[in-house]
Amino acid sequence: MNLLFKLLYKRKLLVFITICSSGLSVAVTLRWNYELSKIIDSVSTGIFPTNEMIIRTLIIMIILSIFNYLKRFFIGYTCESITHDLRMGYGSYFSLLTYREAEELNTGRQISKLQNEIADVSGYLNSNLFQLIDDGVKFIVTFSWLLFIAPSLAIVSNIPVLIIIIYVFWSSKIINTATEQSQISKSLMNQYADTLLTLFPIFKLYDATHWTLTGYINAIEKWKSKNIQMERKKAWLMSLSAVLSSIPLMLLFFIGGQMVINGILTIGVLYIFLNLSGNVSGVMMNMPRYITEFRQFSTNMKLLTPHIFLNGKGNIR
Repeated sequence: MNLLFKLLYKRKLLVFITICSSGLSVAVTLRWNYELSKIIDSVSTGIFPTNEMIIRTLIIMIILSIFNYLKRFFIGYTCESITHDLRMGYGSYFSLLTYREAEELNTGRQISKLQNEIADVSGYLNSNLFQLIDDGVKFIVTFSWLLFIAPSLAIVSNIPVLIIIIYVFWSSKIINTATEQSQISKSLMNQYADTLLTLFPIFKLYDATHWTLTGYINAIEKWKSKNIQMERKKAWLMSLSAVLSSIPLMLLFFIGGQMVINGILTIGVLYIFLNLSGNVSGVMMNMPRYITEFRQFSTNMKLLTPHIFLNGKGNIR
């Protein structure tokens, strides 16, 4: 992952601002939930909320909207900047090759990298990288706050998270292995296609067209088989993880409801836990997908690392 760190370091100021915007957005969200819980507690006791409470809540709502917009703006701008550096680095690598090095390149393999690895890495950087960081910030800040409000409920309702994490790492390794095999098969198929296009006159001259096409069709069948295996494993493993990840929310309903009935918690505090469960157990529900996609991303980054040249402080050569 040396290449990823180099890309992030080159845009370190933007990365820092983006992470800070995520933290500020989470902080305002917690304050918003705190104000709503006070209103709910007030209504549940038959007391109408004061004008001060309502105005303060409306102001926080406006601030939260502004911070969420800024967070999305910085995430999009930073991701696009990093993706731009990656593409320019890939182009710079080829512009610096000697004539002999360029002659030795396998065209099919480089086309495969452009169509697969570069496209997949760019898509991940634009869609998932900072979403993963944002969810990590949400999880840490929210869980810490819930521990401060009601430690026993926060711990008991999230004990299954440990089991989910173990399962996530186990299942992601299986999916990553299947993904690597699929990518290797796809690269071989693209190499066959390039060979056919380049040397077709020679194959036709020596009557070897049928033999070459048979090899290409076999490569396609192998890629199809590996891709089907990968998708089946992802479907089974991620479906089971979704079932496991719903356990914390069910525990929250059962245990939290009993605590409200027994007068240990107010209904406003239970609302906070329910409303923010997506920042804790919800992140865990998405962890299998995040880890799987990150493993695929890291595999593609390893394949691209020798072919990227970054100028300035991001230089990796």
